[in-house]
Amino acid sequence: MEQLFADGALTVPFGADFFSVAVGVITGAMFACDRKLDIVGTIVLGLMTAYGGGIIRDLLLQDDGVYFMQYPNVILICIGLAVFVFYFRGLFRHSGQVLFFADALSVALFALAGANKAFACGEGFVMVVILGALTSVGGGALRDISVGETPGVFQRSNFYAVAGFGGALVFAAMAFANTPLVLAGCACVFTVVFLRYLSVFYDWKTADEADLTPKVSHGARKAKVVAAGLFRRATLHRKKAPTTRTSRFRRR
Repeated sequence: MEQLFADGALTVPFGADFFSVAVGVITGAMFACDRKLDIVGTIVLGLMTAYGGGIIRDLLLQDDGVYFMQYPNVILICIGLAVFVFYFRGLFRHSGQVLFFADALSVALFALAGANKAFACGEGFVMVVILGALTSVGGGALRDISVGETPGVFQRSNFYAVAGFGGALVFAAMAFANTPLVLAGCACVFTVVFLRYLSVFYDWKTADEADLTPKVSHGARKAKVVAAGLFRRATLHRKKAPTTRTSRFRRR
């Protein structure tokens, strides 16, 4: 158990870390293949999807260097994986459920890596959540921008960025509550995968259009009418009161 910690932070096993990067490469390469990009574009988008969020996180933290540059051998493996996807893309088109689960788990591990590193660097609660969420979806956003598309995380869809944010939030809450980081990490991964699947099963989607102005205006007008009615009643009551007292006095 002690091997999972280093300098008060959770050390994610290398196998899990590599898994998240590998899945990011596969999804990025498949994205490039669907858009008929060449071998160079496939490799670049694969690497960008896998490493983009981590690079943004490390540049913002400015702490222990950039993770992308610390393991050059992994970069070579990822390039080979992107080339394999390019030439054998048909093998991945018929593995929808497996690839979906792998992608959800990859997002969860990215969220954990981002939140955990921010926590290890002494960042506050808000920044731990933000960097965790940013790491989980940053690579996909950069990938979409590179091909001139609006990032998928900014469009109406099943929970993706919301799932990453939820996982990072759970990790931060448990970590700052002095919960063992192993439990916080497991809870983070479970939350992301659970929210991702739940949103697909019930077809929950983020709203792409919402305008509360008509409802607020209607409520304000209704409140104004009610307030005006109460004011008129109070005014009439004050006017009637002296007249009543005077008449009683005259009768006496």
